[in-house]
Amino acid sequence: VLRQGSGSGSGRDEGRFRASEKSLKKPVDRPQKFKYLYPMKKIIIVLLLSVSAQAANLDGFFAALAKVESSGNAKAVNKKENALGIYQIRPGYFKDARVKGNHEQVFNPVFARSVCEAYFKRYEPAAFASGDFETLARCHNGGCGWRKNKSATDSYWKKIKKNL
Repeated sequence: VLRQGSGSGSGRDEGRFRASEKSLKKPVDRPQKFKYLYPMKKIIIVLLLSVSAQAANLDGFFAALAKVESSGNAKAVNKKENALGIYQIRPGYFKDARVKGNHEQVFNPVFARSVCEAYFKRYEPAAFASGDFETLARCHNGGCGWRKNKSATDSYWKKIKKNL
């Protein structure tokens, strides 16, 4: 500790010591324009984690869908219905999903999943957001009007549920 008049330093050094001592006592002020940024970081992180968790929850559903539709074969073709790919997507389903590209691109499993997700978000957004696999499966199998004849999708839902 430096003391005034102790001869252990110049007055100039003591002044610097006092100035640095004062600066340690001052709280660090964040600029006003960023005062809401710090709480927002926490909110953004929570949202990102929940989106990641939702995607992870859907992985099992999409695996079951692939197993039931094509036995996991990304190159599967149903010539009778022109259903293609791992999720057996028909041209009308592809068109309704409103995804850029063409129907033949559903042979790519990542693209095919994006088509299904877009379709679900359009026709069953609450079920997609909550991970309601039954509603999503019935929608995939029976189309956007599946609720008019729910029993027509019963056996399909049982197959999906068995593979979850």
